[in-house]
Amino acid sequence: MVTASPDAYRAAMRQMASSVSVVTAAYGGRIHGMTATAVTSVSADPPTLLVAVNRTARSHAFVTSSGRFAVHVLNESQLAIASRFAAGIDDQFAGCAYELEPGGCPVLPDAAATFVCRASSAYDVATHTLFIGTVESATNGGRPPLLYFDGAFVALAREPA
Repeated sequence: MVTASPDAYRAAMRQMASSVSVVTAAYGGRIHGMTATAVTSVSADPPTLLVAVNRTARSHAFVTSSGRFAVHVLNESQLAIASRFAAGIDDQFAGCAYELEPGGCPVLPDAAATFVCRASSAYDVATHTLFIGTVESATNGGRPPLLYFDGAFVALAREPA
């Protein structure tokens, strides 16, 4: 079987625009989050989504241990939040507004959309775990999403009214 090289795969994937999300979770009195583009809808009935998390990422242990996570589709003005949670700094939430939802996940305000999920299944695939989340709550923030394309954050282009 022939497979593409990792470099060819990455170069081709750079052409797939994706919304930028921050995935958050809490466990043992600690909170953590990570910037992600590997988030997708699985089903509308019941509401279900998928998040791919590298098993070496700190967030992996939080989602695995707590069995819960929140996905925040960032709005186009939240570039600083995307960069903060991508940087892997120790105190990601310092100076960042958030609330804990009833199940304990940190929820960021003003996202384009927010989904609070219970991890109903997990599948190890290559270097990542695919967490299937049953969506317990979904909020549409009514703001355009921040996108990631060709290695850069971009805003959604709009046609003139």
